[in-house]
Amino acid sequence: MRPLDDFSASVPSNFNNSLDRVIPTSGTVVLAEFGLAVPRSSSNVLLEGTVGIRSFLGLPNILVNVLRDGGIIGSVQVSTLAVNEIRLATFQIVDANAPVGYHAYTITAELLNPLLTQARVTGPLTFTGTTIGPVS
Repeated sequence: MRPLDDFSASVPSNFNNSLDRVIPTSGTVVLAEFGLAVPRSSSNVLLEGTVGIRSFLGLPNILVNVLRDGGIIGSVQVSTLAVNEIRLATFQIVDANAPVGYHAYTITAELLNPLLTQARVTGPLTFTGTTIGPVS
């Protein structure tokens, strides 16, 4: 059986239309972050998140990146099909064989097509991580 070594979460909101975070037309915005311990080698970290996004101008394409200690370990692209449409992006990413230590996990968002598009994170916004140790 594989032991659960650590769990952490960043939950700015569990509700729809409860946030108003602009995704900038240049650069990225940090949406959520937490620290997580990986006490043993050969451990995996299961990262799960939900991001509610609304388009306000045009049809934006948003890239949601998952980072460990500032380096991208996964990404999810979210596209909208209509103005004022709300899209819910849910993802699971496995950080396989994560290095031993205490790590900062972060999710960010950026517009891939910033010309004449605009989007906001409106919720829900949740981000969790679980360290799963090797078979004991």
